[in-house]
Order: sequence, then C-alpha cells, then structure tokens
Amino acid sequence: MIRGLLDTPGSYAALAAAVHRDDLRPTALAAIRTLVEQDIDAGRPWPSEAARWLSRANADWQTSAALANHLAWYARSRRNSALAHLTGNDHLTQPGTDRTHAQALRHIHLAAFALLGSCAPGALEALDRSLAEAGDNPQVCHALLHGLWLGDGLPDQAERILELAAWPTFDDADPIMIFRTATAWRNLGRRAEALAAIDSALEALGPNQPEVHADLVRERALITSLSREPQHDREH
Repeated sequence: MIRGLLDTPGSYAALAAAVHRDDLRPTALAAIRTLVEQDIDAGRPWPSEAARWLSRANADWQTSAALANHLAWYARSRRNSALAHLTGNDHLTQPGTDRTHAQALRHIHLAAFALLGSCAPGALEALDRSLAEAGDNPQVCHALLHGLWLGDGLPDQAERILELAAWPTFDDADPIMIFRTATAWRNLGRRAEALAAIDSALEALGPNQPEVHADLVRERALITSLSREPQHDREH
C-alpha cells in the first residue's frame, strides 16, 4: 500500500509535509523507510538519502537510531551495505550545520557496526571515533560493546571489551555488560574472574528474561570447562 502511494504524483511533497503532523508522522516515517528500501533493493547509494529524509523530519535521537538501524541491517541483507557508500568520517566527528543529517549518518555508520562483528578492517579505529562522538550515551556504548563482543577475530578483543565496560556510562550492576566481561575473561583464560563475572550477571538479571538467562547459562558452561589455574598463579 505504501509503495503504491509513493508512486502517485506529488507524493514526495506530501510526505515531506506529513512528517511534521503528529497524526501522520508514524505513517510518514514508515513511508520514508519504504522509500529508502526501494533504493537499497535497486542497488543505489542510500545513506545520504536516508539522512536527508530524517533531517526533513527533524528526527530526534531515538527516531533516527531506530530507522537507521533497520535500514543498515536491511541493506546488509540485500548486499548493499552502507559501508559501500559512506565516504570519509566527518559525520563521526564534525556535526556541521545540519546536526540531524550528521546524526543520521552516524547512526547508519554505527548500525553498520557489524564492522566490529565481522572483524572488518578499520573496525577498531571506527570504534574509537564513535566512542569519542558518543560521549556518555548508554545506547551507543552498549551497541559498541555488543559489536566488540561479536568480533571474535578483532585484535585485543578481550582487552578492549574490559576497557569499554569500565566506562562510567555503564551501571556496575548491568547484567549484560557484566556478561560481556565474563566472555572477555574467559577468552583470556582467567577462569576465576570469568566465573565471578558470570555469577554476578546471573544474580543481577531480572526474572522475565529467559532468553538472556539461557545465554548466560551457556557462557557459564563454557567458563567452567576451562582448566583451573595452577595454585601458584592464583597466589601471585
């Protein structure tokens, strides 16, 4: 239905106006998503177009992040990754005059942060730039930590996870953050620290998260399979 509406004369102008009406905004944002998906499906460059629409909509942080995340993953599934079209990194460090446009590009770049998960070249440099831009934003830091956790082939992956998890933006009792550190300690062969972390994560986890609980239990099983450290190593 939305795709058909976009093919009617004057639809783009109507869409640009609709994003500013509270009663039409959700439908207009869905139409923008469909519009950009058409570019993705056709193999055309799409990040700048997505950013322009989000700028026209004066999208707030949450709206921009949600739409950008969807589009970035949709594009990867269609083999038209944002990374093929994002040139330079000014949008990561220099907001410029149109902050909403730059914010959208940052979100697209960050959502394509499967860079980390896929251990792509330049992933850690992009991580550092995004951290500098993100400041204390917990959603961005969690996304980056998740990307690091997925990137099994990244250099110094475990050390970088522990370093990022120590940022003050994370709650010390955050079970997901602690879970990530447990994996890092396990990858470093530090059985005692890994067990302490995963047990803390299990204790902090809420009762209504069975899927996450299963992930933590699997991690604990991997940790307990590690060889115990020699006594003299524990004493020094």
